Amino acid sequence: MCFLTSCPSGQQNALTGIEANAATGGVNAALGAGAATGSAPAGGGTIGAGTSDITSAGNFFQALASGNTETIMQTLQPSIASISSQYDTGRQAAEEFAPRGGGRGAALEELPFQEAGQISSLVQGAQQTGATGEANIGAMLSDLGLGELGTGTTVAANTVGQLQNQQQISNSAGASSGAAIGGLVALLAGL
Repeated sequence: MCFLTSCPSGQQNALTGIEANAATGGVNAALGAGAATGSAPAGGGTIGAGTSDITSAGNFFQALASGNTETIMQTLQPSIASISSQYDTGRQAAEEFAPRGGGRGAALEELPFQEAGQISSLVQGAQQTGATGEANIGAMLSDLGLGELGTGTTVAANTVGQLQNQQQISNSAGASSGAAIGGLVALLAGL
């Protein structure tokens, strides 16, 4: 849309489009356009990596919070394997180095129950840990979304301000031109 003597340039239209995308949550689009012109912020490329990491953590906590014992066991498999390895090492050490007798036998008989108890405690606490983790991930995503919205709103407001300033300059130039032409016509009419 053109007013009086000025129309937005192609550069102004491109800037307006980028900033409109940012205002509607398209910060990534604005950063991508900035990268194409060499003006992207230094940290712009990390948004995707950070989102991927948050998604991975969210999937982990979601599996723990599911309440499905099989899913929880699969998710906790590395921790369970570590616990089992520790008890296997303890069992081997007791068999090789503990003096033979009732104490050694009792200790060896107790190890599987201790191992099972530790794994059971890990699994039972997993659902609570998952729920807490999911809540934390949700809060992070909400904060990121609010930050994105704020950035987009600020960029859009700045763009509107710039366009209004340009329009005022254009209007002033048009008014000055009109006054000069009117003065010239009056001068010519007086001759």
